[in-house]
Amino acid sequence: MKIIVTVIVILLSITGFVLRVAAQDQRYKVPSMPNPAARKAVLEKTWAALQTNPPQLAVRECFLFLADALDTRFLKDEQVEWLLKKVQRRILNDPAAGRRYGNIFFGWQESGFNILDENNVQFCVQYGMLIKLLFNDRLSKTAAKTLDEIFALAAKGVVNLEVRISYTNIYLMKIWNQLALGQVYHEPGMFENGRKLFDIWLSHVAQYGNREYDSPTYSGVDLESLLLMYTFINDTDLKTKAGDALNFLITDLSAHYNKRAGILAGAHSRDYNRVFSRDLLEEKYFNPLLGGKNNNTHLFNQVCFAALQKLGLSANQKELMSRKNRFMVQRWDSLANTYACNFVGNKASIASANQTYSPDDKPFVMYLSSPRIPAMPNIAYVLEGRDDHYGTWAATGMGEKMKSRMPANYPVNGGWNKTRHLMPFLQSAQNKGEFVMLAAGEKDHNCTNAYLNSTIILPNAFDEIWLGNKKVNVPDAGKSIELDTSRTFFARFEDVAIAFRFIWDDTGNGVASLYNDGFNYQSAREKFQLKHNKTMRLTMRHADNGKAGIAMWWKQEEGIRTAADFLEFRKRVLSAPMTVNVQNGVVDIAVMTAEGKLGVKADLTNKKRLSYYNPSPMPASFLFQVDGVEIGKPIMQKYIVN
Repeated sequence: MKIIVTVIVILLSITGFVLRVAAQDQRYKVPSMPNPAARKAVLEKTWAALQTNPPQLAVRECFLFLADALDTRFLKDEQVEWLLKKVQRRILNDPAAGRRYGNIFFGWQESGFNILDENNVQFCVQYGMLIKLLFNDRLSKTAAKTLDEIFALAAKGVVNLEVRISYTNIYLMKIWNQLALGQVYHEPGMFENGRKLFDIWLSHVAQYGNREYDSPTYSGVDLESLLLMYTFINDTDLKTKAGDALNFLITDLSAHYNKRAGILAGAHSRDYNRVFSRDLLEEKYFNPLLGGKNNNTHLFNQVCFAALQKLGLSANQKELMSRKNRFMVQRWDSLANTYACNFVGNKASIASANQTYSPDDKPFVMYLSSPRIPAMPNIAYVLEGRDDHYGTWAATGMGEKMKSRMPANYPVNGGWNKTRHLMPFLQSAQNKGEFVMLAAGEKDHNCTNAYLNSTIILPNAFDEIWLGNKKVNVPDAGKSIELDTSRTFFARFEDVAIAFRFIWDDTGNGVASLYNDGFNYQSAREKFQLKHNKTMRLTMRHADNGKAGIAMWWKQEEGIRTAADFLEFRKRVLSAPMTVNVQNGVVDIAVMTAEGKLGVKADLTNKKRLSYYNPSPMPASFLFQVDGVEIGKPIMQKYIVN
């Protein structure tokens, strides 16, 4: 159906902010939902959760709920009024709160100036503006007045929140919120400030890339704000800029996407799922875009998806997604050495990042996929100090159970209850299907043990496994097998061979073992089923001094169709000459691969990357390259401000 929104110009002076609702005639066809019955069930469940004391949902979810409730006329006027008043009481309305003034409490029991999540106001306004844009005419006078009062105060919270430009998803959200508030309430100052911030962000990305690179969660949040700008902001200049930003982001995502597995491959910035990479981006947007089932139950997500679907993928983006043996190099920050590489074959891909992003990132990773087993747990390295190899800390509530081990001076935003790993010093040299990596770190405030673990998560789906020259079976649940003196793990999946060879560690030939914990992955964030969900792991426990240093050679190769092929692969890995030179904190390591010398040299004492050895050196200047061709700069170059 088509909704024509006509808004009368009104003036509301609220806490010093004047709202002037612009008269406008917006024609927008509200998209239909893929499963009305599922949506209704969510509405009923949410309404019931709102009746509890305290409500069993976050405040931001009320805005999602109201858009759906108004679209379906699920609530009576007095119920809408009640809920808006309830939300209004969760806004921090005391000017003495300083920059937190106008922010919105995440939950229902925070008090004073204690805001659990300072980004909450951005999410609330991002979700809530659809109510003004699409359903303002369905609000009673009382409800409309309350909502305008909410946005009048929340506008201060939006502006007051200081957001660094590298915090991509919240920075974009702040831009959308200011543009939408400025447009709807005819506040040119706020609107133009949103434009200014967008210009700054575009220039930053054009030079340095997107810091929140290829995150299964936050790439989806980035998409949402950009799609909302592109769809609802009535400004030709901004629409063009949003279109270019979307082109750059979607090209990046298309190049990394594994359509068969329904996942975003490559190295990731924040990734809340250590075992299997699938979250907001895949579940709500890319998988349904590529023909998968649309499970959206909120209108907000469906509005964004409809906008993405209308854009679609360009011919170039589709070609990138299907191109075999592509090799990508992308820059992701203004800091030196912030780049990631990804090689995508037919059934396997391998990726590395040259620097840590966060305690949730995924810097060294492989993905396997075939028509027989499209989706399985990823292969990922993690350095952590909780014996939380698979990243189950948050899902199992371990944060609360282990509160007694929290340091006395634990930072307010440390994320104790979240799944956390270390942010070690990293350096890597990748040549297509292989890389040499170096990681070094020490115990931080999120560790509970005296020791650290280097773990490689593995799917339990291999056709055969070898430890050095010995073929082994997967250990029984609860059992493990030590690697032999070659310290090399081999596995074959169909015609894909993979290898991990431990080159150096700070303990001096530390022992790594293959463990079968009997762990079966279950989705905790997005509720989906993974059929082939069995896992195992390779783990080296470092010394009890809270420090860890390790170097490994990761290699994958396709076309390994016979036992002889696999034998030859193993021989090449085991016989490859290695050099290890460690002096005065400087680690110099390399492997003589079939293509040439591959390795790194670093000063671990001063955390400096000194040298890279690579048969195919990194390009001197790049933004986003695929197979040696720069595809990012042609899209974004125009936004660089000299």
